[in-house]
Amino acid sequence: MKLILTIAACFAASVIVEVDGKAVHTGFLSRQPFKIGFDNAVHSAFQTSSSSSLTDVKKDFVGAVDIRGGGRSAVLAAKPPAILKWAYSAAGLAVTAAYATIVLTTIRSNQPLGAIMPNWQHPLVNQISVLSAIPLIASSFLSLRKASCSDSWDELSSTSCRRQNLALAAAGVGSCLWINFAATITAVPGSSPAASHAVYNGAMKAALIGAYGSAAALTGAVWRRSLPEDVRNDPLSWPGRVADGVAKSIVSIAPGSVNDPVNVKYALLTSGFLVLTAIQTLGPHPLAVIPSWTGRRISRLFPVWTALAAVTAFDLKESTENGVLATRRTLSNGIKGMGAVHLASKAGAIFLDPSFPGSYHAVVMVPGWAAAAIAFFTLTLRPDE
Repeated sequence: MKLILTIAACFAASVIVEVDGKAVHTGFLSRQPFKIGFDNAVHSAFQTSSSSSLTDVKKDFVGAVDIRGGGRSAVLAAKPPAILKWAYSAAGLAVTAAYATIVLTTIRSNQPLGAIMPNWQHPLVNQISVLSAIPLIASSFLSLRKASCSDSWDELSSTSCRRQNLALAAAGVGSCLWINFAATITAVPGSSPAASHAVYNGAMKAALIGAYGSAAALTGAVWRRSLPEDVRNDPLSWPGRVADGVAKSIVSIAPGSVNDPVNVKYALLTSGFLVLTAIQTLGPHPLAVIPSWTGRRISRLFPVWTALAAVTAFDLKESTENGVLATRRTLSNGIKGMGAVHLASKAGAIFLDPSFPGSYHAVVMVPGWAAAAIAFFTLTLRPDE
């Protein structure tokens, strides 16, 4: 009976709820008489019972409610909010739709006006080439959605989930910058009047930036929430923490065991995707068209996804070394899906596009790099067994 009265008191009383250390509500328990009676009831209820079930209830109760001096109480967040999984789903769909819109409206005839494709196969196979990022995007958001359904923040606070959140936030910010400066990035050299392959204005520009920006805000916020409390409350320490993490990952790319072919595979994929990201971001034209094969249209946007692929491959490398690769099937399937679609697009370009190689001017100028990129992507299809 005392236990029932205690529980009733808990529900009837209004407690201070803390979110990230901030009190958001104060109620009756803040008054001293109520606090004394409440404390006595709790003490009496737990002291007069020796049953194991009551002991378990006590542990759960104490773990959920922190009775502080002056009657301040706090309900500690035991698990991520239920809405978070839906937020990840919405963000993933928004990013996928925004990226597909950019690809389909940029790689087509009359973009810019007068730029006519040689045949219908040409834009199709090149659209597929860069749409190969969609399986990777979906796997990343899906893995985080699954982590958000766990009973605590432990999973989202893991190194793997932190990397995924941070990589998606960076990809969102990078995509917003590309959209904003698309007219300059995709400008056609020597055209008169000045023309660009991609120009976004008005509602279209706002919608695309909104999709990427909201996803970046979500993943960035979850990344921040997953940090240790002392770091979370010190934003000035974040850049150094990120830099240290990146540096540590770079020097840890080598496989833990060269005798494990799966470990070696993911180490090579991490290195290769990093190289491709650097080439597309910093390399001059025509080298920057590798591996997208999209000329100036999407070649400077695709690296945000090869960077995500590098992060994912590194996560899988570490999972292999830690013996938990079987729990990362969602991410490994994303890498495989990206590789399969990408290689299918290259087969289509070479064997199904009547304009090959004549219409692939930039690719023809760097045939060695193009062949090496194709060979590299075949590594994504190697089984994990």
